[in-house]
Amino acid sequence: MSEFEYISVLLSILIGLGVTQLLSGLAKLLRDGRALGHAWWIFIIIATLLLADFQVWWVSFGWRDLPGWTFLGYIAFLVLPVILYLLAYLVLPADLHLDGDQLANAFIEKRKPFFALLMLIAPASFFQQWMLVGTILPDLDTGLRLLWIVLTIPGFASRRATVQAMIAVAFFVLLTLYITLLFMRMK
Repeated sequence: MSEFEYISVLLSILIGLGVTQLLSGLAKLLRDGRALGHAWWIFIIIATLLLADFQVWWVSFGWRDLPGWTFLGYIAFLVLPVILYLLAYLVLPADLHLDGDQLANAFIEKRKPFFALLMLIAPASFFQQWMLVGTILPDLDTGLRLLWIVLTIPGFASRRATVQAMIAVAFFVLLTLYITLLFMRMK
């Protein structure tokens, strides 16, 4: 077993827990939920978090050739999956026998810790980049991650469901654009 294989076990567990939390919550909502139409944007958040989990899993493979793992490098490797797991836990309340209005209100009530954690994704990804390649380049990728931080501010501040819905869609579009540009660059 290589160092990377050994070290990536905990990353796999964390991502697996986050995906399980999202998918089991989604399944409970679909099975037990009543009229969920008013909370459609919660499903966009779930999709965004799933996409982020898949992207972190995929990009983590880039760490396989890192020579000489350090504890700091290991922490950098694990920060994003930890944040994503916590976000998965926060997006869905413990009691999922809710209608759409209750589900939207439950999210809005806990939006501040959600968006505070969401804001940490960009600095965590900068930390990973710095640990992996030793530098942070001022490019489009950096700009998109800074835009990620900016988008968390209205989500953190607003209690309005329409604002939360717009932010949910914006994050999904931004993450999709980010992944598209990342994979175009990798070819």
